[in-house]
Amino acid sequence: MGKAERRCVIVSASPDRDTSFIRASINDNDFVVCADGGIDILKDTDIVPDLIVGDFDSAIFPDAFKSVETITLNVRKDDTDTLHCVDVALDRGFRDFLFLGATGGRTDHTLANLTVLLYLRKHGAKGVISDRYNDIYLLENGENILETVSGTTISVIPFASYAAELSYTGMSYPLDHGEVTADYPYTISNIAVSDRVVITLHSGTALAFVIK
Repeated sequence: MGKAERRCVIVSASPDRDTSFIRASINDNDFVVCADGGIDILKDTDIVPDLIVGDFDSAIFPDAFKSVETITLNVRKDDTDTLHCVDVALDRGFRDFLFLGATGGRTDHTLANLTVLLYLRKHGAKGVISDRYNDIYLLENGENILETVSGTTISVIPFASYAAELSYTGMSYPLDHGEVTADYPYTISNIAVSDRVVITLHSGTALAFVIK
């Protein structure tokens, strides 16, 4: 399996450290990267990362995996540890990303991690931010197919644009070329009525939150 097909999993330093969820989310063939304090999360699992990146200003146990390749960053820098992990992985050919430990705690860090999904799109890649409660996707232009379970709650919010034009199929509240604005995101808490939901993004930029 080439790097373009292999998934890169980046574990960041969320204080919400559900190690059982983290362990269940990572597959054997994933390329696993610790972003700084993410090393403390993996320390409590049976998973050894492939790479560690960070300035180690938040890691409690920075030497937990002494034999693993480590990139040490300057504390004074413009990008976050997570974004630097993304740059390293993109340079190594990865295009499919999963982010764990990227939500919770400081809201500014969570928002910064959401913007990483935009950065991935700009560089021809894609990603999902996942925690115990949500899977978060940046919608692509055109049809976005979500394979889910009937009864699942799905919210869509304009992101990095004032408005998004959307259509839904397979949802309790249908939408046909509806404009949703950032100051009135009425597309919260819709319900899947099918195991296959299609969200079409006609214009703008938006995030989809699939609630677990």
